[in-house]
Amino acid sequence: MADIETRVDNLETKVTTLEQQVSTVLAKLDMFIAESRAARQKQDADMREIRERQEVAQAKHDADIRVALEKHDTDMREMRQSIDGMGKHVRNMSIVTIIGIAAMVVAVFLK
Repeated sequence: MADIETRVDNLETKVTTLEQQVSTVLAKLDMFIAESRAARQKQDADMREIRERQEVAQAKHDADIRVALEKHDTDMREMRQSIDGMGKHVRNMSIVTIIGIAAMVVAVFLK
């Protein structure tokens, strides 16, 4: 009988030890889960911040590109107007030259 009681006491001691170990493991697991959630929330916040910065940078880039394209369009319009102006000038000079040559030819034939 004493042998059984000793065994029961040993088993009770082992069970108590196991219960303590399980409690310790559960506490550590709960801490790990809490830390994981906190890390996940921090990571989510960091990603949100990065996305916001990226959106701001993209908006600035788009605005800069829009301004550059508008400037380019303005410059191209000015160049076209300048080329049109030169074309008119060349046409006028050609007409004056032709009239001058015609006048010389007429003057030579009338003499």
